[in-house]
Order: sequence, then structure tokens, then C-alpha cells
Amino acid sequence: LYIYLQFRGQEQSTADLTFTLNAVGGATYTETITLEDPCTNSVFNNDCSWVLNEVYFDVPEDGFTVEKGAQLRLQIDGSASCEGQSGQGGFGQGGECDVLVAYNDITSSNSYSRLSLKANALADSSVKVHAPGGIWTDAEQLEWSPNHRPEFRTIQFSVDVRDAFGRDDINSVNLVLSTPSGTNTEFDKEMDDDLRLDNNGLVGNYTWTYDAGIAAGHYNLTLEISDVQGHLVVYRHVGINFMEYGMYLTLPVDQADTMLIAPGQTSSVEFVVEHTGSAGVQMDVEFELFTPFPSTWSDPIWDQPAGYSLPGGGSFKIATLSVETPDGDLSTAPDRIEVWARGFVENEDNVREEVVIEKIILDIEEVGVFAPPRLSIFEDEEHQIQIADSNRPEAFDETLSHYIDSDMAIPGEPFYIDLFNAGFDTDTYRLKVDEAPSSSWTYAFFDNDTGAELTTEGPYAITPDIGSHEIMPLMLKIYPPSNRDDVDIGLFTIICYSAGDDQLSTTVSFTVHRTFGILAQVISDSDGQDIGSVGPVEPGSTVSFDVRITDSTEVVGENTWRVISPGKLDKNTDEETGDPAYGTWDYSITDDSGADVVAIQLSSGETGDIEVEIQMRDQVLAGNHTLFLRVTEEVSEGDPRYFDLPLEIQVKEEVLPGRIFVERVTELTPFLPNSEQTYEFRVENSNNVVLDVIISAGELPDGWNAGFTTSGSTQQGNTILLEIDPFSTSEFTLILIAPGDLIPGEDAVVILSVEPVSEEISTAELKQTPQFKFTTTCEGMDCLINSALNFNSPQVLGLYVGIILIIFLAVYRRGQNSAREQAFVEQEDASFEEMSDQIKDIPDVVSSEDDFDEDDDLELLDDLEDL
Repeated sequence: LYIYLQFRGQEQSTADLTFTLNAVGGATYTETITLEDPCTNSVFNNDCSWVLNEVYFDVPEDGFTVEKGAQLRLQIDGSASCEGQSGQGGFGQGGECDVLVAYNDITSSNSYSRLSLKANALADSSVKVHAPGGIWTDAEQLEWSPNHRPEFRTIQFSVDVRDAFGRDDINSVNLVLSTPSGTNTEFDKEMDDDLRLDNNGLVGNYTWTYDAGIAAGHYNLTLEISDVQGHLVVYRHVGINFMEYGMYLTLPVDQADTMLIAPGQTSSVEFVVEHTGSAGVQMDVEFELFTPFPSTWSDPIWDQPAGYSLPGGGSFKIATLSVETPDGDLSTAPDRIEVWARGFVENEDNVREEVVIEKIILDIEEVGVFAPPRLSIFEDEEHQIQIADSNRPEAFDETLSHYIDSDMAIPGEPFYIDLFNAGFDTDTYRLKVDEAPSSSWTYAFFDNDTGAELTTEGPYAITPDIGSHEIMPLMLKIYPPSNRDDVDIGLFTIICYSAGDDQLSTTVSFTVHRTFGILAQVISDSDGQDIGSVGPVEPGSTVSFDVRITDSTEVVGENTWRVISPGKLDKNTDEETGDPAYGTWDYSITDDSGADVVAIQLSSGETGDIEVEIQMRDQVLAGNHTLFLRVTEEVSEGDPRYFDLPLEIQVKEEVLPGRIFVERVTELTPFLPNSEQTYEFRVENSNNVVLDVIISAGELPDGWNAGFTTSGSTQQGNTILLEIDPFSTSEFTLILIAPGDLIPGEDAVVILSVEPVSEEISTAELKQTPQFKFTTTCEGMDCLINSALNFNSPQVLGLYVGIILIIFLAVYRRGQNSAREQAFVEQEDASFEEMSDQIKDIPDVVSSEDDFDEDDDLELLDDLEDL
């Protein structure tokens, strides 16, 4: 830090200043200085000059980091001995005790305070070492072999140059690899043209293939970067090592990485061991079978049990391991074997020491003496476009079209076949085309190495001998028919038999498609999955296909090609070749601008793109629907060229509740007691898949019996199973038997149980229980009695309740009358008793005149009046 200070104070005063340098959020460094000899203002001296002070911070040699967006802060704290003396203001408050810091330019000079630092803006630059194809995050490969194979002698150097001041601060980048002695360089590569801008930095790769026999040792690797100020920053990599001892263990090119075993046979496996170290260093190699075989087997044998001597880097040997298997069961064999190769050299003390070890693992596969062949089919001779594989049929779509132009200059479209003998012994094979689009399609098999056509025996082409686990390259030429009315597209199926055992065969298939100078291909579709096939989608969905039309004719000038909508193509809507329902769907064909397309004009080799949009109806069968889009030549005479492009739509299975309908077909006839009647019913399946439906009687009235049968069947049961096609109906017969105690006029309600049966979908929510009513009638006394005893009938119950009420009222009224009569009798008895009491008071009868008294007569008359 170079800082101009001015110390004002009394004589002999001192000031202590503490400088703190802080990278905010990071390291902190502190230094303290003492100021002496302050200047003083007086009559004779009023000149206080600015004094330059140098402060050195004790920063580590490798510096410190200031993060992006962070600040570098300088803080100054101070105190002075003259503070508070002679009534003067404190430090920094003016007066006779101040320490002033100069900002900007010093008066009358060009000097200024400054913080000086050195920053490595290129500190994040680096270089990494990989094999070709490696990415930045991969582990580095720092060990290399001087005499390895050419494909293993190429090194990829990945460079990443980062300048904190931006891309424009970088002037040049050089990558330097020095020899072990440091006196020479293997290369000094200027990277300017090999770098690209990436996130304000420069990144790039440099690949270097070193010569075989390069000297072993440690090679220093440096990345030299210069900036526009002329500074040179050197990034020192840990370097790479070329090893004095190296070994590479592999299998011969024509040998598979599987060891075949068969009962009672001897299996042999070859291993190639190469010395990849220095040319002048001899190395002995010993092989060890690390995986043990069952104890009942013979011991494995190496062709040179003592080992193999490799005189120097670049030399190689082939080691052979032989294993004799016992007859019978080989299930105890290991799944794989692990082989170790150990490299030994003599050191300076003539002591033999192990310097390198390599391992290899082989699978073990039990096969018969003969095995089914394996066929792989390719469109191109370079074997880059595979279209079928008998060993992995699920990996390829055999319905995908492979085009054959009928107007080709050289007849016959070639397809390339690899025939692999998977058996234990040498074998020959018989090839035949088992299926073709029609008998007019012809073919021939050729030996692709010699170009000679294979000999034939009847419909079979015969191969020469093919060794165990060897591949014979073949060519199949297919010749499309010349007749325009013949089949354009179809499956080509090849079957191949083992001559050693004709029960062993392999089949492989692919689709061929004849063209006539015009080609249409789906380049994308609405679901982005398999191109040309959309779905599964819901019924009623709208799907789209982007189609590219290519004119492959050799005609000079433009050709007009009409595009025929799938809904107007007979092969789509005819009952025999398609589905009439396709004609009811909505179609639109447009170009890139959205305009409708009826025709397109193209010259030879030109292409044009269209979009085909298809809207299905709601009622559409589940499964695959293939419609053809036709592109045809517009000509006034002759047969037009054309191309039919298949568009595939997969529709989801849709089974919803309420889409099974049951209706009675037969008219109702009233049931008599113990009578049996049959009724026809119709079941409709309005789902888009075939359904198996179980129908049974869920609930029956008491005493009723039911059975089921189908038309034309003499068997009946309690349930019936119907298979109903989508959007179709099926019929069944319900047999009902009425009970003997039938109540006339009472409706019988039968509840059916209708339930789909499926292992793939849940049917619990799909069960339906429709109800059906049947009428009854009856005649005769039995029916009257049954009716009278039908206590479930409201009418009968009402009748009996009324009768009971009438009887109750009658009994009640009779009880009331009896009570009144009893009360009257009791009242009369009381009257008679009262009268009797009164009579007792009447005097005895007068029997003589003497006894008669006039007063007595009057009293008697009074008593009579009272009565």
C-alpha cells in the first residue's frame, strides 16, 4: 500500500495506524505503522507536507482469492498520543492533532495514494488428459504404453482457459509436452485456432498420436498462456508417463468372447498377449485360469504351460487353453471363466519380479454339437443399418418398409446377411425364402466375399462349410415383379436349416416395399415415438403425420404428383382390403403454410413436405389401424407411377361402465301356475373390444326357477357365457318356471347379473343388474285360495284388516248393550229394595171397626201420595 499521510500534532507526539486488507467473505491481512515527528503550525512554520508511507501486507506466496462479485476492502484505524491535550479536538476532529489521508492527486504534484497488487486472472485455466472421446469430468488417463496398437496410441488433451478479465485479455495459448530430459519437446502446439468461446473462456481439444517406440519415462505437460499486457502464465500439469512395462490381453479378431462347451467335446480358446512396453525389455508371461472347473472334469491344459516369452515392446504370442468336458450333464459348469496373464522381468539385481498383470473374462455357453444358426440382416454393405436379427427379433420392427425401386438401373435390390454358426462343430446351412409378398417376387443368394451365387437344391440355397462360431457374409438380391397389379408391399421371411441337424432352424423376417420413382416417408408424427406409428390414443382422437415426398425419377423437368386422401382410397374403404368406417373419418392434407394440398410438383431428386391430419370417430375398434396415403403421378396415358404410404394408428382399449345393454325381445305372456316360458334377450357390447360376459339370475321371486341357453343349443344352466364382438350384439334365452302357488295378477321381478370377464382389466365397476317384470294370471278355486292366502299382497292384507275391524266393532257394541242392561236391572233392584223398606212402615191391616181410626186413614192416604 502506497499512502500519503499528513500528521499534525504537538512535538514528540506519535500516531499508530492499523491497516486491514479484507477480501469480503475471505481472508484478512493486518499491518500497523507508527508515525512520529508531527508537523506543527506556528508563526514561523505553517508548512505540513504529505509524506509517502509504504505498507507491505504479509500475503501467502500463492496469494488469496477474491470471489466473483465480492469486494477488496481497505480499513484504516488510528490513534495518536496528542489526542485530548491542550483542549484540542480529538483525532480526526481538526486542531493540532490530526492524521490526514490524501485522496486523489496531491496538490501541485502527480502523486496519489494507491493499493498495488498482482492478480493471476488465469488461475482457473487447466488441461486434462484423456483417451479420445473423453469428456472433462472423466478421470484422467496418465499412463500410456510406448508400443501399443495404433488405436491406443492417440491422446486427447482437453484445454480450458479462463481469464477473470474476460476473453479479450487472452493473447495466445500454447500446449507443450516435454521429453523426460526436459531438453526437447514432443510438441509445442499453438491452440489459437483450436479453441472456441465458451462461457467467457476458451475451450478445445488437441489429439496427438505418438509413434510406436517412444521412449519410456515421465513427460512434463504445461499450458502457457499470455495476456495482452505481455504477462506469461504457465499451468503445470502433473504430466504423463510412458510405461516401461506394459501388456495387452485380448482375443483373436475372429473369435467370439464366449467359450462353447458340449458334452464329450474338447473346447479351445485362444488369447492374444502383446508386449506394449519399451522395445528393449524382455518380458515373460504366465497364464493362470483363475476360475476352477468341477473336480470331475479333466484339468485344463495350456499349449505352453511354462509360459510365453516376449522379447520386447511390440511382440506378441497366442496362448491356447483346452478344456475337455465329460459326457452327460454339464449343469455344474461355471457361468464364466476368468483368465489372468502375469508379466515377469529380471531387475537390476537379476531377481525375477512381477511387473504387470492383465485379466479377461469369458462367458461359458453350453451348446449342442450343432445349433440353430443366427441371421443378421443389413440394408447396407457397411453393416451400419441393421433391419433384422434372429437372436433379437424384438429389437426390430419387421413391418417397417424397406424400399425397392422397380425402375432401378441394375436389377435386384441387395440385402446383406451375416450367417453365424452357433454350434460346436463345422456345419453347412440350407436357406429358403418361406414367405414373399407374392410368387412374382424372386430372389437369389450370393457369397458376398466371392460374389458367386450359392448352389441350389430345389427351393434351397446351400452354403459352404462354416466353422464353429464363424460368420459367413451373404448377399440376398430381391427382384420385384414387373406387373403393376401385383402386390407392392409384404413380408419377406427367410428360414435357415442346419445341415448337421435339420431339426435346428432359424427364421427372420422383414418387409419389402416396391416403389415406382416416387417415395413418401413419415418424418415425424404427433406422438414422437416410433415414426409412422401413432398411439395408443383414445377413440375419437386427432392424430397427424408429417410426410416427405421424394421424386426419385430420372425425368427432366417437373412431375405433378397427386396426393389422394386415405378416405378416398378404395383399398382403405373396401370391405375386403380395409374398413368402410375409414371413409367416415375426417382428413386434411396441408403444406407448411396451412394451405390444402391436392397435388405437388417436384423435379428429379426434389422433396416436398405435407402434413396429414386424421380425426377418428368415437366408435372405433381397439388395436392397429393401417391406412394408406397414395401419391400418384398425373399422366394422360399409360400406367402412372404411384406410392402407397402406410400410416399406422394404435387405438386404446376402452371398456366403460354402462356400455353393455340388455333388452328383452320376446313379447310378454302371463304365467300360469307351474308353467314354463322362454324369452329371448339381446345383449349389446358398445365397447371397442371383444368381451366375455357371464349372465346369471341375480335375484328371483320366491318359488321361481330360471335357466339359460343360447340359440341352437340343447344345454342349459344357471349361468351362460357369451363372447360379444365390439359394437355388436349376441342373444340368449331365459327359461322361467313359475311356482304352483302363483298369485294371479302379481308381477314377477327378475334381476339379471351381467358381468364381463377379463384378466387384463378390473370388471368390478362394469357389472350391471338390469330388472325385468313378468305378468301372472290364474283361474279356479285353488287360485282364489292362493290369492286369499297371499299375505304379501296389500289388497289381501287390507281385506283381512277390514274384517277384523268389523268383528271388533260388533263385539264392542255387544259389550256396550250388555252393560246397559245390567245397569237397568241393578237400578230396578234398588228401587224394589227401597219400596220394600217403605212398605215395612205401613201399619197392619184393620181387622175390626174398633181398630179403625180416622187419623190412621189420613196417614195412609198421605203415604200413598208419596208413593
